Amino acid sequence: MSTFLEYLQQSYDSVGAFDADYVYIYSDFRIFVKYAEELGGRDNFCRSIVQPFIKRGRTVVVTTFTYTTSGCFDVLKTPTKLGALNKWILKQPGVQRSEHPLFSYAALGPRADFLLNIGKSAFGYDSVFDRLKGKNAVFLHVGRPVSMGNTILHHIEQYCGATYRTQKAFNTKVYRGKEYVGANYSAFLRRLDVQEENFNFSFTKAAQALQEEGLISIVGEDLPFSAVACYKYDDTLKFLSDSFYKNQCLFIESDFIQY
Repeated sequence: MSTFLEYLQQSYDSVGAFDADYVYIYSDFRIFVKYAEELGGRDNFCRSIVQPFIKRGRTVVVTTFTYTTSGCFDVLKTPTKLGALNKWILKQPGVQRSEHPLFSYAALGPRADFLLNIGKSAFGYDSVFDRLKGKNAVFLHVGRPVSMGNTILHHIEQYCGATYRTQKAFNTKVYRGKEYVGANYSAFLRRLDVQEENFNFSFTKAAQALQEEGLISIVGEDLPFSAVACYKYDDTLKFLSDSFYKNQCLFIESDFIQY
């Protein structure tokens, strides 16, 4: 077993990722990619990130966003605009992909079909975030610092009623191959009608709060973009929801006063 594979196995075990049934992975390989040659190429490299969970009967979830706001979105063919692992997973046998034209997800593993026939709200009722509640899920960051973001913040904003965002539907037509799936999928997006406010989101304050609360397990944090971090889905959702009610600027860069 190579040094990198040993590091992954030990790190996953150390942070408790193997204890979950669903592992939602965020990745940034700007440091780890140097091990691709050791593993025989990028395909094997990406497989090494996911395979330890598949072998243990876990289900891996990865974002495959395309931001398709008009025209057509094909669940089977439209490529993701995200990174290496996100592109790789869509090519794997047995992969399942959700239908939202802007914010789709892919899953591998025995419970991968949990994200099929998803609700039309990207972050609200019957979304991937809604469906992961109570399912023994974790977020796992491989190389990507937790402070760089987690889309769960938009789920929390929607359910907690953030007034700096608004619901918007899109007429993008969704297909699964030749099968027409539907249209009018929606997302809770930042408002653009408040003068001198852009409502750029930030997860820095939330990540710090999670760390201080002891909810993040991490190894390798002393080297940027080479850490592995894990935190439980349900605990994170509850803690950040409670934190948002105390500070409604938790997820934005400004000090906007809500109403």
